[in-house]
Amino acid sequence: MTGPVRTVAIVGRDVAAWIAAASIRRAFGGASVDVRVVELPTLLQPMDVYAAVPSIRGLHRLLGLNESIVVQHCDAVPMVGQRFSNWSQAAPPFLHAFESDPPSGGDFSFIQYWLKGRQEGLKVDLSHFGVGTAAAMQSRVPVDAQEADPALSAGFGYHLDARAYANLIKRYALHNGVSALRTGQLDVISNGSAIEAVVTDDGTRVEADLFLDASGAEAVLLSKLNGAEFESWRKWFPADRVLAASAPSLKDLPSFSQISAIREGWIGLFPLRSRTAITAVYDSSLISDADLAASIPVVARMPIGIDAVVSPIVPGMQARPWIGNCVAIGEAAVTAEPLDAVQIHLVHAFTSHLVSLFPATVDSMPEASAFNSAIRRLAENVRDFQMAHYKLNRRFDDAFWNRARDADAPLSLQRKLSLFGLRGIVPLNDDESFSEWNWAESFLGHGLNPGGYDVRIDRVPDEEHVIKVQKRMRDVAELVRRMPTVGQFLSSVEASSAENVRA
Repeated sequence: MTGPVRTVAIVGRDVAAWIAAASIRRAFGGASVDVRVVELPTLLQPMDVYAAVPSIRGLHRLLGLNESIVVQHCDAVPMVGQRFSNWSQAAPPFLHAFESDPPSGGDFSFIQYWLKGRQEGLKVDLSHFGVGTAAAMQSRVPVDAQEADPALSAGFGYHLDARAYANLIKRYALHNGVSALRTGQLDVISNGSAIEAVVTDDGTRVEADLFLDASGAEAVLLSKLNGAEFESWRKWFPADRVLAASAPSLKDLPSFSQISAIREGWIGLFPLRSRTAITAVYDSSLISDADLAASIPVVARMPIGIDAVVSPIVPGMQARPWIGNCVAIGEAAVTAEPLDAVQIHLVHAFTSHLVSLFPATVDSMPEASAFNSAIRRLAENVRDFQMAHYKLNRRFDDAFWNRARDADAPLSLQRKLSLFGLRGIVPLNDDESFSEWNWAESFLGHGLNPGGYDVRIDRVPDEEHVIKVQKRMRDVAELVRRMPTVGQFLSSVEASSAENVRA
């Protein structure tokens, strides 16, 4: 059989399945590509939450999904970054925000100006020079910050009720021409090198030119093919459990997540409008699920509900996310900790790569090799960013953290740590999800202080250097002062939505 791909079957659930379906339908619906979802039972619980980086707003624009609808229907709160506490014992908490990379123009990274200034007596932390971080510290939202100065820009994502967001994307996909059927059980028919069909629990046989596996960590399709192999990252990430719970809403909503280290792992607080979602990631050999749940109110300083849910986690990735006519999306391809707001980002990034490498013909799919290489780079870059939190921790009396710190880092992370420790340079790879500023804030926050700086900065006259640093700090402060608070942002969204209804 030859010819173009005309039918796509997505077997899976929740956000991964519906983002993939909506994106492919949007991209190829006009080219007579039929998209069908074979929906498996949801794995999401009422207390689950998504934290999403700013690229989610680009996804919404691409799909034509109104932002105010997302905010209203998903209990959303804007998120500018994440605040880390207790990862280095007595060291103060630090924020890393989702700063945008400045446009290329030949100038040095501002980080180099700051490093030289610090060696010459500058006492102001780098956080005061980052738009996103400064905004997060004041719980403000950088709405259209880039319009003031492209070199001073930051974005914001959202905290989202996970079930509500998955349902919203599902309704959008169905409204735009995606078809679907539900099944509780699934039989997969394969010949070892390709998926031939799937059969639902009512006997419906679904065939397709291209299958997408969005089933989650079990990878129900990909695991049936020759060459499927899951590469565990457990040696770098010692936690094996995730607990999800809910607590009362916060009176004053921050524009950041709170990530607090505990002896056996970490606890994250993700503010929503009607509640505070709590996620704990921990090693069950060091603390029981019940004891962990009992400790959360102490760390979070708020009571939690009795409906906490525990699930296992094994970080890692499929060696080949695309095999034959089957492409793994989301956790079927890569499982990462719910840290640094990467869950939806990975789904979005994988789907974007698939859209750009969509197979030209049914009988031959050479695009798989390029896709697998790109996904590996992307996944390993995210892995390294998350692992840096563990590798640089300074909790020297806890077995969990000692084990994480003593693990040999991948060479790709070692390279970044080494160059940053020498002179504050972060060598970025292809398919990076985080900017140089993100890496630098994380490294500095965890206590990795460069011994020097890029000596080329010495060519800048001292007076010009001082003026540049002072101007940057003033410009950031003024820009942040004009930004809305979280409350003002949400009120503005509600007013805009009401105006649209009246119109």
